[in-house]
Amino acid sequence: MFEVVLTKRGRTRWEWQVCDRTGRAIMGGVEEGRSAAKYQGERALFLLLSTAPRQREDPPQPRWDPKA
Repeated sequence: MFEVVLTKRGRTRWEWQVCDRTGRAIMGGVEEGRSAAKYQGERALFLLLSTAPRQREDPPQPRWDPKA
């Protein structure tokens, strides 16, 4: 499970991080506004999830060949 974390840094700067279930930051950045930081954090999370390899729950079953 992943989480987007926003932290205020100064008057107008916001830091965003995508963290794993242990709280370790995987990606991060700094933006000038909260909405921009939220957008970039969620965008990074989406890209991370969309490029992750898909895992099948059931291994593919061999096809039965009547000639074998």
